Amino acid sequence: MMADAVTSNDLVEGFREVGLKPGDVVLAHSAMRTFGPIDGGADAVIDALLEVIGPRGTLVVPTFTFAHEAEDDPIIDPASDRSEMGIITETARKRPDALRSTAFRHSFAAIGRRATVITNIDPALTVFDFRSSFGVMLSLNTHVLLLGVTYASSTSHHFAEMVCEVPNRHTIPLTVKVRRDEGTVTEQAMTDYQPKSEGGSYYGSGSPDFNRLGMMLESHGVVGKTFIGNSAIRRFPMRALIDLAQAEAETDHNVFRTPDGKPNEFTELDFGQCIMSPESADGAGRTNRVQWCVKNLQQLTLPG
Repeated sequence: MMADAVTSNDLVEGFREVGLKPGDVVLAHSAMRTFGPIDGGADAVIDALLEVIGPRGTLVVPTFTFAHEAEDDPIIDPASDRSEMGIITETARKRPDALRSTAFRHSFAAIGRRATVITNIDPALTVFDFRSSFGVMLSLNTHVLLLGVTYASSTSHHFAEMVCEVPNRHTIPLTVKVRRDEGTVTEQAMTDYQPKSEGGSYYGSGSPDFNRLGMMLESHGVVGKTFIGNSAIRRFPMRALIDLAQAEAETDHNVFRTPDGKPNEFTELDFGQCIMSPESADGAGRTNRVQWCVKNLQQLTLPG
């Protein structure tokens, strides 16, 4: 039996229930398929978020583009580079009132009062620098919103790794080309943040396990949780994550990963049911799967 479609009212009520309020800055990571059918599709999700945070709030979405990594002479084009982070982010990016930052991979689109200060940053800085988009969002007490995805999709955890100066990642200087608003193409210094370990593994003989810090946040009572349709929704303050990560990393940099030699021992979540998404390829041709979190696995419609 097909579930009833999620309505705009369901979305608004759910976002309020999870703890969002007028004036908030919210960074939303999303997997739209986890909701089930939505009246109005991705636009309805965006409209509901904007209604809840109001005219003094700001909605931010990741509009990461990985396709340029596979190009010999990439040209970064903030105006037209497609977001590879899902239909909600691509729909937000295309809105006429959206602004977008310039970055090699990790750009953001923002709509609302603080959109300019979040996106108008120096592209020479790594996106996880305190002076870049993440640093600005931290100073604005941003809330991270997970729509049907787990903490594994929280790029704020990578920001926490940078803040904690984890030994297994480092910055890499780049020189790339950028297409400006007026159409001219110029060279631009940029900085990427990548794993040190050989072969591109972030965590050696372990695996990333951002759910570990996520469950610590939940035990501290700072994570709002609810369901909208079939999608498990979580909200937490970015500052709470950064503060907790710094405290934990003082004694254990491995707080971001599974134990050595145990790449599959991920921290389980006790709200919602988790499943790996179908395999897909990013713009650079790498295949990957994402952790989804839903109310009922039987209601999740998968391709094939």
